[in-house]
Amino acid sequence: MNTLDAIKARHSTRGFTDKQISDADLEAILFAGGQAAVGGADFKSLKIYAVQDPKLLKAIDESSAKSRPGSFHPLYGAPTLVVLASKESILKNIEFTNAGCIIQNMMVAAADLGIDSIYLWMSMYGINNDPELVKRLGFPEGFTCVGTVALGYEAKEFPKLRGDEQRIEVTYLR
Repeated sequence: MNTLDAIKARHSTRGFTDKQISDADLEAILFAGGQAAVGGADFKSLKIYAVQDPKLLKAIDESSAKSRPGSFHPLYGAPTLVVLASKESILKNIEFTNAGCIIQNMMVAAADLGIDSIYLWMSMYGINNDPELVKRLGFPEGFTCVGTVALGYEAKEFPKLRGDEQRIEVTYLR
């Protein structure tokens, strides 16, 4: 699959099977994330955690769901959650842009491999608001979660946006 086809194939998945992705595919996805553009080339300010431990995933899901009553599951049953942690950079808030670049690379690589994904924000808050989760993940002092992406295989067919049309209005200033 070429890059544009992978971008068109990528969509947000809101329901995963429990089938785990292969170690080789996970390594390829994490490698793609590590190739992302990072502000000031400050790669040492970032860490990537691949979470596949069911107990830890459940704890992250439960902590993340606290802000929304009912039986909501913010991880959508994904068997893998990639967590990005960062310490504050010399460029204020650049860590969130870095996370966006890293996660987008990983989601496009996942689509290329036939793996579904979704960029999650609620789990970032669930992790950062739970010191026990931060400890279980092993974040170094001064690091916080700046983004997460769930990976796996879609449980059922969900409506998808068409990938062959421009979705955002573009203005050319020439």
